[in-house]
Amino acid sequence: MAKLEERSYDEGVAQARGKTEQELAEWWRQRVALLAAIPTDVARAGALVPQMRQLSLLPADERRRQIKARMTAVVAAPSDQRQRLFAGVKLASAIDPALVRSDQELAQQLVSEVPGASEIDAQIGNR
Repeated sequence: MAKLEERSYDEGVAQARGKTEQELAEWWRQRVALLAAIPTDVARAGALVPQMRQLSLLPADERRRQIKARMTAVVAAPSDQRQRLFAGVKLASAIDPALVRSDQELAQQLVSEVPGASEIDAQIGNR
C-alpha cells in the first residue's frame, strides 16, 4: 500500500483571512521578519512551502490580497531579510516547483500594484 504524504499547511495564513488591510499589512510585516530570522535557507524553505500551500487554497480574490500584502511587507523589509527570503524561495522551488511557480506568477501580476516591487523584481532578475 502506498504511503500517503502528509502535507503541512500554514494555519497562521488561514487565520489572517478576513483581517482589515491595515491588520493584514502588519501581520505580513511580522511574518516576513519571523521567516527571515529562521537561521538556515533549508529551514526557511521548509517554512515557506506550507505558507504557499495555504495561500493556494484561498479564494482567488483573498489569495491576491494576501500576496499583495506579503509583497508590500517584503519591499519594506531590510535588504538582508529580503535576500534570506529569496534564498529560501529558491530552495522551496526544489520542494514543490509547481506551487512556487504558481505563487510567483501571481506575484508577477501584482508587481505594478506594489510600490517598489518592480525595483526588487529587477534586482532578483525577474525582469
